[in-house]
Amino acid sequence: MKRCPTIWSRAVWTALLVSLIAVGAYAQLQSGNIFGTVTGNDGAALPGVTVTLSGIGAAQNTVTDSAGRFRFINLSPGTYTLKAELAGYGTATRSGVTVNIGRNAELAMTLNPSVSQSITVTAEAPLLDVRKTGTGNDVPRVELEKIPSARDPWVILQQTPGVTMDRNNVGGNESGQQSVYVSKGTIGTQSTWNVDGVNITDFAATGSSPSYYDFDSFEEMQITTGGSDPRIMTPGVQLNMVTKRGTNDFSGSARYFRTDGAWQADPRVPAEATAYLPRVNEINGISDAGGDISGPIIRDKLWLWAAYGKQNINILSAAIIAGARFQDKTLLRNENVKLNAQPFASNSLTLVDQFGEKIKKGRNVGPTRLPETAWNQGNIYDNGTGSLTDPTLWKIEDTQLFGPNFYLTGMYSKVQGGFGLIADNGQGCTTFECGAAGPVAKFNEAIGAWQDSYVSIDSLRPQTQYRLDGSAFANTGAMSHEFKFGWGYREAKVTSDSVWPGGEYTDLYSLVGGTDQVLFTRFPLLTFSAKSTDAYIGDTMLLGNLTLQAALRYDLQKGANSAGVSPANSVVPEILPTVNFPAASGLSWDNISPRLGLTYALGADRRTLLRAGYNRYVNQLNSGAVTPTSPGAYSRVLYYFNDLNHDQVAQHNEIDFDYGPLFFDGFDPANPGAAGTAFTRWDPDLKAPITDEILLGGEREVLTNFSVGLNLTYRKLKDFVGTYNEKHQGQGDFYTAADYVQRHTSGTLNNNVPTSPFAGTPFDVTYYELAAGVPLPVYSVIRNIPDYEQTYKGAELNLIKRMSNRWMMRGNVTLQDWTQDSGANTSADPSRARAANAFTACLTCNGAVIYQSTGSGSKGNVYINSKWSTSLTGLYQIPVVETSLGFNLNSRQGYALPYVYAVRTREGTKNIIATDEVDSERLPNVTQLDMNLSKDFRFRGLGFTVSVDAFNVLNKNTVLQRNAGAENANAFNSASPTGSALNTSTTTGRVVEVLSPRVFRIGARFSF
Repeated sequence: MKRCPTIWSRAVWTALLVSLIAVGAYAQLQSGNIFGTVTGNDGAALPGVTVTLSGIGAAQNTVTDSAGRFRFINLSPGTYTLKAELAGYGTATRSGVTVNIGRNAELAMTLNPSVSQSITVTAEAPLLDVRKTGTGNDVPRVELEKIPSARDPWVILQQTPGVTMDRNNVGGNESGQQSVYVSKGTIGTQSTWNVDGVNITDFAATGSSPSYYDFDSFEEMQITTGGSDPRIMTPGVQLNMVTKRGTNDFSGSARYFRTDGAWQADPRVPAEATAYLPRVNEINGISDAGGDISGPIIRDKLWLWAAYGKQNINILSAAIIAGARFQDKTLLRNENVKLNAQPFASNSLTLVDQFGEKIKKGRNVGPTRLPETAWNQGNIYDNGTGSLTDPTLWKIEDTQLFGPNFYLTGMYSKVQGGFGLIADNGQGCTTFECGAAGPVAKFNEAIGAWQDSYVSIDSLRPQTQYRLDGSAFANTGAMSHEFKFGWGYREAKVTSDSVWPGGEYTDLYSLVGGTDQVLFTRFPLLTFSAKSTDAYIGDTMLLGNLTLQAALRYDLQKGANSAGVSPANSVVPEILPTVNFPAASGLSWDNISPRLGLTYALGADRRTLLRAGYNRYVNQLNSGAVTPTSPGAYSRVLYYFNDLNHDQVAQHNEIDFDYGPLFFDGFDPANPGAAGTAFTRWDPDLKAPITDEILLGGEREVLTNFSVGLNLTYRKLKDFVGTYNEKHQGQGDFYTAADYVQRHTSGTLNNNVPTSPFAGTPFDVTYYELAAGVPLPVYSVIRNIPDYEQTYKGAELNLIKRMSNRWMMRGNVTLQDWTQDSGANTSADPSRARAANAFTACLTCNGAVIYQSTGSGSKGNVYINSKWSTSLTGLYQIPVVETSLGFNLNSRQGYALPYVYAVRTREGTKNIIATDEVDSERLPNVTQLDMNLSKDFRFRGLGFTVSVDAFNVLNKNTVLQRNAGAENANAFNSASPTGSALNTSTTTGRVVEVLSPRVFRIGARFSF
C-alpha cells in the first residue's frame, strides 16, 4: 500500500527537492546600442558623414549611409561622446550620451554648412526607446551606489514592478541567503541569472543563482519581467548583471561598510508572543569591505579590471529557548578579473574569471530548527573549494564586426555551483562524513521544532555553455531592418549525495499523547543531467513612427538520469536493501515560441509611445519532471514505533511491522530489492508548460528626463506538470474521482492569532478518501495536469525621473490578480488539501494562487500572494555641500495565511484548508523605509565619500511569518480510525518572524 506522508515530511522533502535539482534557461544582455541620424540645418539627410565614438575602450568610427543614418552596436554600458564631421560643413559633438544594457540610444545630430562652426551639445539620449520590447527595470551605477539598499541583487529585484519577495531585507540581515520571489504569475523557478552575458542559472535549484556577488562590481543591472525579446526563453524574471571593465583611464576604489548590533533599536517581541518567543530576529553585526582597480595594459588595445570583496553577515534568528542566541553567520568572498582587448578595429575580445565563495554557519536556524539541526554550508568544486584557478565562472567571448551592417559574437563558458549543507549536530560539523555520523534527527511535536540533527547534502553542479549571436542591418525602401539571430547549447549536470544520520528520523507524537513515527530512507548517489539547445531569429522594422518586432524562438530540452547505486538502510535492510540501478532517459521537449511587438510614436516629437505585444514563453526543464523516473529514485517508508528504551530512536524491535507502513515511496514493498524497475514513468505525450502573454502600454515623456508609463499584462499559464497515480504499471488506468468517497468531520480550529476571526471556531468539513476495496497507489505517471490553468492580470504605473538637475526618482504602483482554475479532472482526489507543490499550495482550490517559499532559508511559512505593491526610490544632490540624500520606500499587501486542519484517511493524513478561500486570512501589510545620507570630498582627481544609511526608519516590527502548520494537539495513534479529526497544533498561528528593528550602517569609499 502507498499512503501520503504527513505535512512535516512533505515540507522537508519539497525543500530538499528545491535545494537539489532543476534546470535553467537562456537570455543574456550585456551591451547597448547607439542609433542616430545626421542632417543639415535644412533637415536634409547627410550621407558620408564620419561619426567618431569615444568613451569606453578604443575610439570607433563609422560613416552615415544614404539616409544619413549611423549606428554603434554592442557597446559596453557607460558614457560616450560622438563627433560628426563632413568636408564643407562644421562639426557637431554630442557628449554625455549614456548607454545602458539592453537599451538603444536614439540621437539626432545637425551639421551647419560652415567649415568654421563647431557645435557641442552635452545631453543624454532621449528617455524613451522605440526599440524597447518589454517591461522591467534598469538600474545604473549611480543608483546602485547612492540609493540605500542591503547591497545585493535581490533587494534591487524588490524595486521592480510586479515582483514580490518572500522576505524583507533590513540592512543586510537577509543577504546571506537568496530570496524566493514571484513575478507576474510566474514563480522564481522560471527566472534566469546572467552575468557578463553568461547564463549562470543554477541547474539544480532552478531559477536561483549559483553564487553571491560583490555588489560594487556591477556597472549596471537590468531586470526584465516580460516582452518580445527572442533571446528570452521563460516567463520569469530575467536578471542581466554587467560588471565593470577597464578603460584608457587608470581608476580604482576601496570601501568599507559596517552595520553593528549596537546601532540597532531594541528588538521588540510582539505582546502576544512574549510567552513563547524570548527573542526575535535581529542583526548582530555586518561588515562589507573590498576594492577594485582598472586601466590600460596597452592603451587602445588591452584593458584590465580586477576586484575583491568580502562580507561578514552575523544575524540572530528568533529563538524559542530563553537565554539562547540562535546565530546565523555567513562569509561571502568574491574575486573578479576581466580582460578586454581590441586586437584590431573591427574585433573585440573579452575574458572573464570570477570566483564566489559562501561559508555559512547556522543556515535555517530558528523557531522550527534548533541550533544543532542548522546547516553549515561550504563550497564544493571539482578541485576542492574553488579559487580564481578553479572559478565559479569563466568565459571567453569574441565579437567581429563585418562592416557597419553585420556582426557576430561567439562565447564559450563554464560555471560551477557546488555546495554542501551539513547538519551541525551540536559539533560544528562541516564535512559530509561528520554530518552523517550525528545522532538521529527528531521532530519535537511539543515545541514544533527539529532537534539533535538533520539531513546532510553534498551537491556538485557544473555547466558548460556555447553561444553564437549576431545582428544584421538592411534597408528596404523607407523601412530599416535589424535582424537578430542566435544559437546556443548548454549542458548541465548535478551529482548529489544525501543522508539522514542513522538512516531515519523520528516524529515524537508521544510528547503530545500520540504514537511515535519513524521514517526510514534510502538515498541514491544521484546524477541528473540536461542538455538544452536554442535558436532564434527576429526582425525589428522601423518605418516612420512605427516600430514592428517579429521573432521566432526554438527550444529543445532533454533530461536523463544516470546509473548508480542506492546503499541499504542500516536499520531495515530487508525492506530497503542495496539496489544497483540502470540509467533512464528519453524525456524531450521541443517548442516554438512566437514573439510580436508593436510600438507607435505619436507626433513629430515622439514623446508619447504606444505599445502592444503578444509573446509565448516555455518553461525550463526541472528535476521534478526527470529524477522520479530513475529506477534508483529516492526511497522512504513510514512506520509507527513503540519507544521501549525511551531514547527517541526507532530500533528494529520497536517498529510496528504488524500495522504496516503508513506511507512508502520509490520502491515496491513486495519486491524491495528489485533493480531496473522504475515506479514512475513519463507520459509519452508530456510537453513543456507554456505561458501566453498580451502586453498593452503607453509611455509619455512629460518633461525632459521625466516619463510616466502604464503597462497592462495578461497571462495565461497552462500545461503544468504533475504526478498522477495509475492502478497498473504502464496501462494508463488512472485513479479518478469515482474511486473516492466523500467524508465529513468536525472539530475546533485552535488558532493562536488574537485578531483572527477563525480562532476557536468550530468547523464541519468535507474531504475525500479512497473507497474501500480500491487498491492504494503504487505506480505513477508524470504528465501534464488536465483541466488546470492559471491567469495573471496586472497593471503597472511607472514614474521615472532620470538623474538631472541634481535629482532622480523611480517609482511604481502594481495592481495584480493571480488566480487558478481547477476542473473536474485536475486531481483524482477532490479534497481541498494544502500540500507542498511546485507552483501552488493548493491544487484543487479555485481562486487566488498562493506560492509557498521553500528551499532558501527558514521561510516555509511564507505564502506569496500580494494584490498590490508599491516602490519609490529617489536621490537629491544637495548643492554647495556636495551631499546626497537618498531613500527607498517599499510597501505591499500582507501575504496569505492558509491555516489547515488535519483528517485521517486510508492514504494518510490530509491537511484541509480551513477557510473558504486560501487567502481569507492575511498577515498585516508591510512597509519599509530606508534612507541614505552621503558626503563627497574631492581632491585633485581623488574622491572620498562617507555615508550613513538607516534601515526600517519607521522601526516597524510587522509580523512576517506565523506558524501555518497543523497536527499534533490530538495526535493520531495506531488506534485512531480513519475519518477522525485533529485540532490544529498548539503552536499554530504563533509568531515566527517579525520585521527586523531599525539599524544604522556607516560607510566610507575612496576612489581615484
